[in-house]
Amino acid sequence: MASLQEYVTRQFPQHDIDVLEPRTDTDLELTDNTVVSFVVGNRAGLDLLSTFRRSAPNARVAAVEVRPSERSIVPSENEDRDGVVDLPVRRVAVYVIVALVVFGVVATVIAWAITGSVATAAIYGGFAALIGVFVGAIVGGSRFAGQRATTQPHAPGQRITVVAAFLDDDAEATSLATSVGPAADYEVRIVDHSGAWRSPATGSTEP
Repeated sequence: MASLQEYVTRQFPQHDIDVLEPRTDTDLELTDNTVVSFVVGNRAGLDLLSTFRRSAPNARVAAVEVRPSERSIVPSENEDRDGVVDLPVRRVAVYVIVALVVFGVVATVIAWAITGSVATAAIYGGFAALIGVFVGAIVGGSRFAGQRATTQPHAPGQRITVVAAFLDDDAEATSLATSVGPAADYEVRIVDHSGAWRSPATGSTEP
């Protein structure tokens, strides 16, 4: 059986983790319906913890703080100093740019070879590039269909507070996740005893 600390460590690798509540590690064991969410900052974290307690007064709750680790290597001038890049969103942008260039260039070359007119080739290339934008967005964004892809929390240099409520009933967990969603900075997840999670909206499980 995994603990909340182990789950958070997998979600935020290379970060330091402090338990805010409760004070004993035995109260951090995950159940099959543990509702987990997080916010940026300690004050916002305590507010989210209060929201969890009000929404599920009989549930066992916990909060851990995620702190950025001290740098072990000094970044160079050209290195991204802000840490983790939001890979799913970045991937969509890459697909759009590549499709735009490929569609536009190919259509322009073909149109110029057929018509011999630069203006006509430019018009065809422009239309093809526009189609490429749509195709790239569809292909690159397909991972977000049905909420199967999620964005990586991105709060460089700031502390993140993770709050959890340990429940046994699936319906109660889904209800709690829905009610606390507006108070969280990021999505609310339902985590099972092994650390695998699912979205309350889809029910699909992710490792």
